[in-house]
Amino acid sequence: MINRKFIRWLMAAVFSASLAQAELALTPPLGWNSFDSYGCNIYEERAMMEADAFIEKFAPHGYEYFVIDNGWFSSPESVEQDGLLLAVTTHADPKDVAVNEYGIVQPSKLFFPNGFKALADKLHANNLKFGLHLMRGIPRVAVERDLPIKGTPYTARDIYTTEGDCGWCEYMHGIDTTKPGAQEFYNSVVNEMASWGVDFIKVDHVTHKPADIEAYARAIAQCGRPMVLSLSAGGTSNVKYLSSYRQANMVRTTPDIWDRKDSIDHSFASMRKWQGLEQPGTWPDLDMIPFGELCILNRKSVKKKKPGKSDAQFAGYLHHWCFFTEPQKETFITQRAIAASPIIIGGSMVSMDSHSMELLTSAEMLACVCNGVSGKLLHMEGAIEAWITPLRNEAEYGFISYDYPQGGWIALFNRSEEKRSVPLSGKFASCFSSKDYTLHDIWNNRTIEFRKKGKPTTFEIEANGVVFLKYEEL
Repeated sequence: MINRKFIRWLMAAVFSASLAQAELALTPPLGWNSFDSYGCNIYEERAMMEADAFIEKFAPHGYEYFVIDNGWFSSPESVEQDGLLLAVTTHADPKDVAVNEYGIVQPSKLFFPNGFKALADKLHANNLKFGLHLMRGIPRVAVERDLPIKGTPYTARDIYTTEGDCGWCEYMHGIDTTKPGAQEFYNSVVNEMASWGVDFIKVDHVTHKPADIEAYARAIAQCGRPMVLSLSAGGTSNVKYLSSYRQANMVRTTPDIWDRKDSIDHSFASMRKWQGLEQPGTWPDLDMIPFGELCILNRKSVKKKKPGKSDAQFAGYLHHWCFFTEPQKETFITQRAIAASPIIIGGSMVSMDSHSMELLTSAEMLACVCNGVSGKLLHMEGAIEAWITPLRNEAEYGFISYDYPQGGWIALFNRSEEKRSVPLSGKFASCFSSKDYTLHDIWNNRTIEFRKKGKPTTFEIEANGVVFLKYEEL
């Protein structure tokens, strides 16, 4: 028999969650996440150093969210080397996960012995936001101890499931969201985060689980604190779950992105697939920006207990500086600007190199991101792709028109391994009306006049490089 009262309550809760989330992230979020630089083992001293660098170097440019990624609740076996605390495991072991009496993960006594108050207070004092990573589900240790679910007669064993357990995460089980107590557990977790001053939650291994996504959205709606909800990982994202994704603010649309050529290719594929599905409050996310110093805690001299595939897939590489060439870095960040993707820095901000700083703090790049319109493929000839993003114009048309002559951005990508000469003419210039334009070459910091009836401007584009242009009517 259908419980109509329950169905009505559920629909109202979903609507409430969607409405609350839509009021956040009206433009793509800008911030930093600890994973690319520290993996699953960042600790308090380094987090505070990165927060200071974030406040000094990036907050003045509009960056807002400072996010601690996976592992903050684990106390693994570790060694000290080169003035760093280095864990000997890549991912948390179930026995090392700290939980309270209700099975809710708690800050590690090793990594964050003083909790998160000082970090959150520092960020909030500078009008910034604090975020944490969560794995979907319930800790295995809570199930083994059969811990109670706060405020209910139920326990962890009443709601857990092993169906769909994450293959690389050994410390969590899934939750059967149809079971009594399931929503209350997610509520209790989010309420705990709210009490710590959390403003942003990144939930991992959830993009293929719409019921869990909606449960987290309801949990945030009831917690009394505005929180951005970010969904990961992107290898399982699917447009058929779009209605659930729109109850969140960010959804990963790529596999894990690193400083490799295939990551640039994955990003192009995602841009094609997700173009036009963005909206204020919900943004397809091309993943973090692996610029600068990476994998700081992954040292060759530290023998990992679980080496091999897990390290390669989830921890990137050994400690190194970004492998991208400068043209590849320009391509990488331009993709994200043209796609209106959130800009989440992954490398260490303490040691960020000058070229990466220039790219990440470019006023024109950030203006394109915050314009909030995902670009579309304008034209392609061989290895050259032209993408266009117009200035927001739905107030004028009632929808986003890409045939908008007044202004916007164009990117000419050279996806080949050789330098190419590309004239801005024919279909590559089809977005321009019969009028003349000023073109600002963003990465080369020069201004060019484009005459519709004049000689076409030709650009020399480096291998795997890009020309990123802001266009305006003369």
